[in-house]
Amino acid sequence: MHVDRRSFVRTLMHSIPTIAVARALRADDRSSKGASRPIRVRIWSEGLAARSVYPDGIDGALAGPLGRTADVEVARASLDQPEAGLSNSALDATDVLIWWGRYRHDEVPDDRVEAVVERVRAGKLGLLALYTSCGSKPFRRLMNSMPCEPGSWREDGKPEFVTVRSPEHPITRGIGSFTIPQSDMFSEPFAVPEPESVVLVSNWERGETVRSGLTWSVDKGRVAYLRTGSESYPILFHPSIRQIVSNAVFWCAHRS
Repeated sequence: MHVDRRSFVRTLMHSIPTIAVARALRADDRSSKGASRPIRVRIWSEGLAARSVYPDGIDGALAGPLGRTADVEVARASLDQPEAGLSNSALDATDVLIWWGRYRHDEVPDDRVEAVVERVRAGKLGLLALYTSCGSKPFRRLMNSMPCEPGSWREDGKPEFVTVRSPEHPITRGIGSFTIPQSDMFSEPFAVPEPESVVLVSNWERGETVRSGLTWSVDKGRVAYLRTGSESYPILFHPSIRQIVSNAVFWCAHRS
């Protein structure tokens, strides 16, 4: 059917308001999901990892791949910085806090713990706790002060067999079951509140098992725990672990 130029212009002019509204709706949708800016990640650690295993520290091992991830900005922090690297201004510039701690839980100032907990509960901050960070003050406060300890543990460098329990969960997107050649062992019962999701389960040759990837919604915020990450073995360089950490960042930030 032939359409002359005058008819085409009239049709186009009538369609402009519809096009403008559609564009505005798409922009509002992106804004509502926070997709208009990168996810601001702060990686916190005690700074005690052996340099023979992690030459740039635990935070450095995580910061490298995350810093190369699209839509992610990374900052690093440690307990020995002023205000334990958790000043109000630093936390206000953070969307997801990755926490690695083991030996110095009690040295984290209580007011900085409360600053983290309040922001998580308000939905301003997501928390991703790794390895023995289940015993950290912020994680335990968000878990209603439960012990958050495994039933037993063993540090012998044996393989860890990780099974994806929830393949549909955003944290396990693109991940199949895998083996970590050297790890340590945690076993059930793992004394935490009932999780919203169990995304990973780990097993060892002697038959021990533990829920090794867990998530919770705490008020308006999101909390994830990934068990693996011993400082004694280069686990955080494992490609599947790196992908899971990246996926967990997006989930904790309400981006997936």
